[in-house]
Amino acid sequence: MVINTNMAAMTGARRLAASYRSLTKSLARLSTGSRIIDPQDDAAGLAVSSRFTAQISRNSAAMNNLVNAVSFSQTQDGYMQKVSYALGRMGELTVLAQDITKTDTDRSNYSVEFTQLQNYISDIGTKDFNSVSLFASAGNEVTIDSDANTFTMNAVDMNSTTRRQPA
Repeated sequence: MVINTNMAAMTGARRLAASYRSLTKSLARLSTGSRIIDPQDDAAGLAVSSRFTAQISRNSAAMNNLVNAVSFSQTQDGYMQKVSYALGRMGELTVLAQDITKTDTDRSNYSVEFTQLQNYISDIGTKDFNSVSLFASAGNEVTIDSDANTFTMNAVDMNSTTRRQPA
């Protein structure tokens, strides 16, 4: 029995397959814009890239926390401006009620408005921002970076920072 083999054809097929694998890998790199496609390309580089990707994700989350904290503070500020206006109006009503040319009906109307403003201010103290009390006495911690450092927002000390170990 005689087995005929075409060594040139087999060598050509092997080289064609290797060329196809190389072309596929190059096209994958081009299409993703990444030098590392498979862990076998650069295992150490992939590990570094994975750490950076994770840190970028943590930084994005911390940035979202800060944006929410700014919105929280802006909402507090808006309510405080309304309280300031109400207190100014209450002072104005007090002075108006002391005018000797005003009737008892006028003073009664001033008293009604004064009471409504008091109730309005008391109601503002119960307001929430996304189910978090805007004017609670306890501070709210906001994570400010990828290392889980926090900033405590409260009415007493707006500049305190604490360090919390990452989970």
